[in-house]
Amino acid sequence: MRRSSVLLAAAGLLLAAAACVWLAGVRTAPAPAAASPAAPAPAAPSVPPVAAAASASASASNLSADRRADLDRRVAAGDVDAMAELGGIIGVCRHYSPISAQHIEETVVDGMAAGVEPPLIAGKPVSPELLVLMLQQGQPELDRRCAGIDRRQLRDDLDRAPALLERAADAGSVEAMLDYSRYAFAGYGGTDQMLADADEVARRKEKARAYLRESLRRGDARALLLLGDAYASGPLEKIDPLQAYAYASAFFQSPAGQEWSPRLRELYLQALAQQLDAQQLIQARENAAQISRDFQAGTAPR
Repeated sequence: MRRSSVLLAAAGLLLAAAACVWLAGVRTAPAPAAASPAAPAPAAPSVPPVAAAASASASASNLSADRRADLDRRVAAGDVDAMAELGGIIGVCRHYSPISAQHIEETVVDGMAAGVEPPLIAGKPVSPELLVLMLQQGQPELDRRCAGIDRRQLRDDLDRAPALLERAADAGSVEAMLDYSRYAFAGYGGTDQMLADADEVARRKEKARAYLRESLRRGDARALLLLGDAYASGPLEKIDPLQAYAYASAFFQSPAGQEWSPRLRELYLQALAQQLDAQQLIQARENAAQISRDFQAGTAPR
């Protein structure tokens, strides 16, 4: 049995990112012993399969190389948008694979059958239904950001993400501010490395908090969800399930949060509420209402 979210807990990523890593782990895990249904016979190809595969691979490789080379050129020229884009790509696309909504559901079922443990939210395993819905919610954004990128090219770049995002965020990029809060600690191998570099970790924490506050002042509701995740799993904030629920609930009251399906919002908050008693849940909802009012007024959290 494997816990795919161990390193993610140290990085404080969103559940969607944890689910993405979990999905990558499932797709590389040994297949269960039970026999799978036979795949339907493929249609006759118009070109030999080997040639078609080679052509597709070369085309994807060329697209990847072209996009990466263009980003590297623009970063070298001081292009802030390119810094934000490349930093985010390095962070988010390392575990990316294109996959359909139907295949996500099938893969989650296969993963559970194979004994792969789900990622955690607020210290509790995610339900299969929530995992499927989170993956399906996040996949279109991953497809957009990671199109034409060969994730193998990102293996040696992880240390670059925080610096690229910080430069872009300091120049005013809200996307970089949000991504920095998720990938500020990219490149650290675990808690021991973070403790050994405590001063730099503390500096990055303060930077990330400041960026999230600025994002809220600029009216980006995604910062609410990122703050909720920080309170749920750290390390930007001290773990506080009540505040995690409050910020996530405030996000779901925003237009951006309303784009999530009602069932996904319900399951997400249920997962966060598992560590709250009845009185704490009442307080969390009151806090959410106040956070939502503050956000609408353009006021950052204190």
